[in-house]
Amino acid sequence: MSESNNVAPTGLSASESFSWPAGAFDGVIMARCLAFLADLLVVCILIVLASALFGVLGILTFGLLWPGAALSPLVALAYFTFTLGGRHSATPGMRWQGIELRAWNGHRPGYLQALLQTILFYVTVTVGTFLVLVVPFFNERCRCLHDYLCGTVFVRSSSV
Repeated sequence: MSESNNVAPTGLSASESFSWPAGAFDGVIMARCLAFLADLLVVCILIVLASALFGVLGILTFGLLWPGAALSPLVALAYFTFTLGGRHSATPGMRWQGIELRAWNGHRPGYLQALLQTILFYVTVTVGTFLVLVVPFFNERCRCLHDYLCGTVFVRSSSV
């Protein structure tokens, strides 16, 4: 007697087996680059505001809250995690470019997968910038190294 536990297949072949509509990956590489630049501008502004807030709080508390300024870089982590895991599955920059993040099986990612996507992005960019920028040109779905590692893909919003 065989039982099915309804677990999705895993591995590279499983992630490449989902059937995406035609045009789902058209222009995704350029859109991702432009969206990242827009999001980087927003994150920089948010980090400056958070640093200024902790500076003012540090002055008001005679230096007790100045160490809180070290938490300012977490703004980027929170920004990408909550926007990618949210109901649009895209940051404001990605929405501007008309792309969104999806799991390999076509579903929207949850917050945990969005957190993993964000952490793996920063780790892979730090370790191998060149590889992150080259990998999308050698696969039909324009997936970066961190996309493969966490099972995600970016697609045109109009195609899903």
